[in-house]
Amino acid sequence: MGRSEPPVEVIDIENPFGPGRYLVGNGGSNAVVNAHVKTLDASIERFRPWRGQSYAVDFFGLGPFGLRAKGWRPTEPSAYAILGAALHAPCAGEVVAAEGGMPDFLVPEQDQVNRLGNHVILRCDDVEIVFAHLQKGSVRVSSGDSVATGDRLGEIGNSGASTEPHLHIHAQRPAPAGAPPISGEPLALRIDGRFLVRGDRLTGHNW
Repeated sequence: MGRSEPPVEVIDIENPFGPGRYLVGNGGSNAVVNAHVKTLDASIERFRPWRGQSYAVDFFGLGPFGLRAKGWRPTEPSAYAILGAALHAPCAGEVVAAEGGMPDFLVPEQDQVNRLGNHVILRCDDVEIVFAHLQKGSVRVSSGDSVATGDRLGEIGNSGASTEPHLHIHAQRPAPAGAPPISGEPLALRIDGRFLVRGDRLTGHNW
């Protein structure tokens, strides 16, 4: 379910992860397997500022024995396999926004106001790639920087509206001037040539 690509432009990018194994939590073109698809409903006012994330993919890390974390729903972010995992630019472009000073939260605390938390928005040609929930103090780029494919952007954390440490990534057209930053027209992603759906696995690169 949700395996078919949605009726929007699909953007191809490289794998953004360094070494490791990763699990897709939300992904695909159907709301049953991707909760972000619900934000396509323009009749719900609170979804409109987030519309760009409608085909986002959420990644969790997999540690020993294929588990996301040590223990059942631990509160400490350090117990989660993905915490501190390296994030690399999956395309060459310009950084249009970067934030790295927001706190990482204990699970399940969240920041419902600054939903992206620590984040990077990278413009590659006429497309923006948004990376959210990065670790405090890990973001290595600033607005206006030019980056090459594979450049280190930061590390995965648990900032913003994050249910547990994970990487949120989505593609969108740039939002209109003065509009919320992730309210642009949503696009879909293929990573390493794959349109990923909940339950899929991805192995990181040796950048």
